[in-house]
Amino acid sequence: MAKKAKKGNGRAKVAAKPEQPKEAATKVKSGEPMRDQGSNRQAPDLDVLRKPVLAAKAKLDAAEAEAKQLAEKAHLLAAEAKQAYHEALAPYREACRKAGVDCEFEGGRSTNVSPKVSFIVEKADKGIRVMVKGKPESEEIIPLAVLKASIGKAAQAFTEKHIGPRARVGNKQGTLGNKLRAVIAGKR
Repeated sequence: MAKKAKKGNGRAKVAAKPEQPKEAATKVKSGEPMRDQGSNRQAPDLDVLRKPVLAAKAKLDAAEAEAKQLAEKAHLLAAEAKQAYHEALAPYREACRKAGVDCEFEGGRSTNVSPKVSFIVEKADKGIRVMVKGKPESEEIIPLAVLKASIGKAAQAFTEKHIGPRARVGNKQGTLGNKLRAVIAGKR
């Protein structure tokens, strides 16, 4: 087998073919598998090797099942403790509210959740009367023409004006939009 020399050398290198022993060459030609010349090793018994693998797999499956049971038990313990905490917290929180004191324990609505807002939505002569519950100064009548153009935009304008921007208060405009749709559908 001839190899090309690197550029600039000008000569080709020739590598000698390794010769196989005559005995090995005849076995390969006859279709028998070639064995190591120095040892008389036989193929390992697969059944002997398979038994420890099966035993290890059974141990692995048992360990995974036990781990799953322990995780479920831990989850149940945490759920029971959480339930007991909420049951003990409710009367204390109520007592704090009646005393006018802030409750120092967490639970219920998270501190980062915006306050709950309800809307009063009813039919009027020129449109739909909308008001934030508990804020009479927020009362407005939204004309039907504005609502027919876009209920969502009308709800967005009202909530941004009387409650605040969506990034701060959440999707209050979605709630108002749904109430407006319900009133309009009942009006038709």
